[in-house]
Amino acid sequence: MLTKRQKELLELLMQQSDFQTAEYFAGQLGVSKRTIHNELGSIDEYLQSSGEYLEKKRGVGIGLKRFKEVEVIKEKNEGSDIYDTFNRRIEILNILLFKEKMVSFNYLSDIFMVSKTSIIKDFEFIMKILNVGSDIKLCSDVHGTSLIGTEEDVQKAMLQFNRYLLSNSEVYLDEDIAEKIKLLNTYYGESLISVCSNILYTYIRENVNAISDYYVQNILSIFIILVHRIAQGYHIEELKPADSTEAMIFFEESAVRMLHKAALRLELSYTNEDVHYLSLQLISNRFEALPDDEIDEVIVERLLSRVSAALNINFASDQKLEEQLKNHIPPMIYRLKSNNKTENPFTSQIKNEFSLTFNVIWVVLSEYEEELGISFNEDEIAFLTMYFQAAIERARMNRKILIVCQMGIATSELLINRIKSILPSLDTFEVASVAELEQIVFDEYDLIISTTKIEIPKKEVIQVSPFLTKEDIERVKTSNFLPSIDGKIIDLVRAHHLIRFVDKEFIFVNTDFSSKEELIEQIGTALAEKNFVNRQFIQTVQEREALGGTDLPSGTAVPHGNSTSVNKTIIVVVKNKKKFKWNKYYVDLVFLICIAKQDTFQTRNILSDIYNIIDNSEQLKQLRKATSNEEVLRKLGSD
Repeated sequence: MLTKRQKELLELLMQQSDFQTAEYFAGQLGVSKRTIHNELGSIDEYLQSSGEYLEKKRGVGIGLKRFKEVEVIKEKNEGSDIYDTFNRRIEILNILLFKEKMVSFNYLSDIFMVSKTSIIKDFEFIMKILNVGSDIKLCSDVHGTSLIGTEEDVQKAMLQFNRYLLSNSEVYLDEDIAEKIKLLNTYYGESLISVCSNILYTYIRENVNAISDYYVQNILSIFIILVHRIAQGYHIEELKPADSTEAMIFFEESAVRMLHKAALRLELSYTNEDVHYLSLQLISNRFEALPDDEIDEVIVERLLSRVSAALNINFASDQKLEEQLKNHIPPMIYRLKSNNKTENPFTSQIKNEFSLTFNVIWVVLSEYEEELGISFNEDEIAFLTMYFQAAIERARMNRKILIVCQMGIATSELLINRIKSILPSLDTFEVASVAELEQIVFDEYDLIISTTKIEIPKKEVIQVSPFLTKEDIERVKTSNFLPSIDGKIIDLVRAHHLIRFVDKEFIFVNTDFSSKEELIEQIGTALAEKNFVNRQFIQTVQEREALGGTDLPSGTAVPHGNSTSVNKTIIVVVKNKKKFKWNKYYVDLVFLICIAKQDTFQTRNILSDIYNIIDNSEQLKQLRKATSNEEVLRKLGSD
């Protein structure tokens, strides 16, 4: 992480609309120009994972830039536009880096139907990107032009290619980082990226503060490139040996585990140098605590206390969680205040796998947004979810379930999604391929579900289809691991507190809403008129939706706002006549959550009941058939 002075310098850089001299920054911070130049090196390295870089112009100054194509001058005579230019440069990079071909300017000019001058400009731009952190060079002779460099240089150049492609991904789509990463499939292969993503996700979940959250996307990209090159038969050359510190040993062991899993799943062989290189990358992207004077312990303790109350779990004795939050929260607040967005490639996975924990944390933290002057986004909430979920696992308040798939990748996410509909939200899933079974300690798992026939001594294995048929679900239900689901969800609702906060007057049946904005505005206004919330609540719900949709594949949505704008807790139920596009999905059932600050401790109970209903397709079907608010109330489980 950056030091306090480096953060202040970065903030100054972000505030500038043009280049400024080192002397200017030195004067602003009260340090020497030499100090500014020293600090710029750390900042440049810090920025690279977000597709940004520092541009330095002799006699002009320093500026913060992004690898964007918006500066491209359109070549009108050739009918070129920004998309053509971007795609052409991506394809040239593909030819040089991935196809490893030797090309000539004339050849490229012919196939892209642009002038030779345009190709020369493309190469100038391309090398400016590739040479950030890499010494890779263009080599030209009578046969053509190609890239040369060490294996480390090649991999660093590929890293810059990934950053360039992902940072310009709005050319193709405006989606979250998990979707953007799919753009890399063309170059590395869908299976390889899926394997690497799964391995890294499991590693981070098990070692939640081993890598700085800011660098998670960076490490994923590095790991994908390394495994891709190994699969192509390339290996890192000899590196300078590092000191055998405790941290180095830990990350060497981590690198071995990660590469060993990749080797088993993709049938490849790695070298000691590959391991050493990956361990060095893990170390350079590791989590580093801020100095003690940077940590506002009061904020950390209050947040910990409120989330603990909301989850109904006493984390008071978990010193590891407290220490992790003290390390994590201050830089998180800094990022949010400075609008320095950190994209978490595993947000969608975390939201799905730990939906209850994720939403409880977001509901609770929203009450601190005004005080801190920030707006939490789903990427930051996802990181916090991992800390709390790890604490839940340490307390053994959940069950650990092993999913075995033939390759450990292709069907695992689909299978987990289906299983989540019949298992509580606090349970944790691990994925493994058949080849990995020899290295797994089965006693750590409470249940093993496999898509292929396997035998494990003294362990019951439930074999299912990758698509989890009704028969498979019945096998899971009758395995003595889970009670029958029939009637279980409704019983849970009756035993908990949802019904206490559902008011018949605020159950809306057969409404004609056509957008989430219309629904939030009208329902929010009705709530404000009855003094359940204040008018500010409507804005907080809209702001929350702008940071990440609350809609679900089941055709339901669970929006919520800031608890500081709620006077009295109430859960509004809306059953619309027709489905309409919410964010990603079409919905017709909406649970608008309004939890007052004094009822924070009820959050987990309320959300558990709502998710249990949402996960029960039969109960959703019954709710959709209801024709009156009284009938909805009955079908929610009221006596």
